[in-house]
Amino acid sequence: MKPEKISLPVTIKKIIGKKQKEAPFCIRLNASYMAEAAVALPFFAGFLTALLFFFQTLAVQQEVGDAMLSAARKLSVTACETQAQAGAELLYAKTMLLTDMGKDALAEQWIRGGRHGVTLSRSKLVGDYILLRADYRMRLPFGLFGAREIEMTQSVKCRRWTGGTKSKDEKGRLVYLTPNGSVYHWKKTCSYLSPSVSSAAGSAAKSIRNANGGKYYACVKCMKNKNLNQITIYVAKYGDRYHGDRNCSRIKRTVHAVLLSEVKNKRSCSKCKKE
Repeated sequence: MKPEKISLPVTIKKIIGKKQKEAPFCIRLNASYMAEAAVALPFFAGFLTALLFFFQTLAVQQEVGDAMLSAARKLSVTACETQAQAGAELLYAKTMLLTDMGKDALAEQWIRGGRHGVTLSRSKLVGDYILLRADYRMRLPFGLFGAREIEMTQSVKCRRWTGGTKSKDEKGRLVYLTPNGSVYHWKKTCSYLSPSVSSAAGSAAKSIRNANGGKYYACVKCMKNKNLNQITIYVAKYGDRYHGDRNCSRIKRTVHAVLLSEVKNKRSCSKCKKE
């Protein structure tokens, strides 16, 4: 007896007869890119964070270093004048450090404890040299092997000024002067050494007066071949020259500290001598 043939429905024949189609190439390519991006993005973000933290670390180190250098220089002079003990010198150095860094310093954000977190306990203030050593801990933007902070150390070495001798004629005293100035100053904070600069129209150069009521005259360095009616001029409160350049070296002064006995052909400042 012959077996009977079983006929399949037409719809099933169509399904079996069709070959299975693969996903389009563009879809597979996009999926590959998404997978690679998902893996690479965290590494790229971590690299950028580490790079930014590196530059931020350099900025904090520069800020702390500048403040330490300023404190060491001030301490090198005042130590000779006051004959202070090491403990008092260290306290003075820390005070100067905090003052120079200021409340808006980067240290307030990145150093544990802010600028007050910088310690000078390992500094050496004995002998002819002042060695300030600052220790602090910087916060990490992310955990590194379980650590959230890193220890930082910076040092500044400055020689003490030991040439001062007190005498009745004050010849051993330090005074301050500028390369082009005609007077010497008794105080580094004298307003003549740190001029207050303001601007005015060039056409008003002949009518404006300084704090002493004197006239302003053209600066021989920066006013050559300049038309007053076409420029802005800059004057210092106690100066006697007007300038065509805000950054003229005759305005931004370089101050030198020298012994009074070494000063020649310069007269005493009438302002800071009276203070």
